Amino acid sequence: MNFRSTFSQIVWLQVLAVGAASLAMPVAIYMFLDRTVSAYQVQMLRNREQVLFHAMRPDAGRGMTLPPGLQAPYAQEISGFAFSVMDGSGHVLLSSEADKGALGPLPVRRGEAVFRRKTGKGTYFGASFPEAMAGRPIWIQVEQNQENPDVVLDDVVAQFLPAAGWLTAALLAFLLMADIVIVRRALKPIVLASRLAGEISPSNMDLRLPSEDMPSEITPLVVAVNQAFDRLEQGFRAQRDLTTDVAHELRTPLSVLRMRVEFLPDAEVRRRLLADIDVMSRLVNQLLSIAELETMVIGPADQADLRQVCLEVVELLAPLAVAQDKALELTGARRGVKVHGQPDLLFQAVRNLVENAIRHSPPQGVVTVEVCEGGVVKVLDRGPGVPQAMKARLFERFWRGRRKERSAVGGGAGLGLSIVARIAEEHGGTVSVEDRPGGGAVFSVTLRPMPTRQPAQIS
Repeated sequence: MNFRSTFSQIVWLQVLAVGAASLAMPVAIYMFLDRTVSAYQVQMLRNREQVLFHAMRPDAGRGMTLPPGLQAPYAQEISGFAFSVMDGSGHVLLSSEADKGALGPLPVRRGEAVFRRKTGKGTYFGASFPEAMAGRPIWIQVEQNQENPDVVLDDVVAQFLPAAGWLTAALLAFLLMADIVIVRRALKPIVLASRLAGEISPSNMDLRLPSEDMPSEITPLVVAVNQAFDRLEQGFRAQRDLTTDVAHELRTPLSVLRMRVEFLPDAEVRRRLLADIDVMSRLVNQLLSIAELETMVIGPADQADLRQVCLEVVELLAPLAVAQDKALELTGARRGVKVHGQPDLLFQAVRNLVENAIRHSPPQGVVTVEVCEGGVVKVLDRGPGVPQAMKARLFERFWRGRRKERSAVGGGAGLGLSIVARIAEEHGGTVSVEDRPGGGAVFSVTLRPMPTRQPAQIS
């Protein structure tokens, strides 16, 4: 469980709250019921005490008497009630007990006092009530046997806690499930917006987060994020347009410069200048490729024949290899290899790798383009290879290393291989380089092959 998730935090806090409420609620209700029942029992005992008080009369021996009809039920314990009357010093004046003793201790303070006691006959709940008769203070104690069949309140209270505990736990568990559904429903627009935000990229910067169904607390954040995306889109488009405009504007001066250089009388100077112009032209073309790459979108249904793409690259660059006294061959799969992607972008990636390999190969060297069945294309050369220290940063944009190392990989502007890496990334693939046994380098582009459809079986 991810506790950094808002949904997880809410759910776990709800679980803790439900657990605490499941324990606290039955106990609180039990205490409330116990106090209510105790108050009810005290009131019932007070009613008994009032009947006794108004029926008692002092006798000649400073004691108390009751009418025989009222004293008989207590003596027989038919109702489960018992009583005793004491003076202020604790002397028993009248009692329903067989030993004519008090039911409970004499209260310390003047006022109602509740007591409980156990005897061989059962458990008793009683109360002492202060009264005054013939000018002297007296105490009337009344109690009831809690085990009498007529007393059901204590049984109800005793059985309430376990029953209420299970009922409360079930009810709160239901409320917890309802809370989870409610919270999940409330967070659904946020989850959908986060997924949509993950789809925003330079190729589809027109996407924005929806704010219609968002909670009011999240709407300001969504609006601020959309405004930030608007500013980023404006800056990105301005940068891309600048790159494209500059590259287009440089093409014409380079063409004019090339024509003028070709008429120079010094052949060595002409050769060096034309080589520099070729580097500049390649840089301009790479800048245009980068600008075009940022605008292209690869759909989920786009597919390309990797072998056909490599065949077209070999046919295009074979004259360039022959002109430099080098050879170019295509090996590997003899049938089409379907991969997910756009043919134009893959053509550009393979072309950059092959041009790079031709440039680094020695005279009479052979550059091999190998197409594998699993959606992998390899470009192998017999050049100086790639130093181990350069492999980690070889595909970074505008990184060319030190001058000595740069000469080993061609001395370009540092864009060709970064374009290959970007195209592979856009296709969900990877690009890598490793040493070739016997000398040279192997550049590999791994792409996602399209799933092959199984022929339907006829039963």
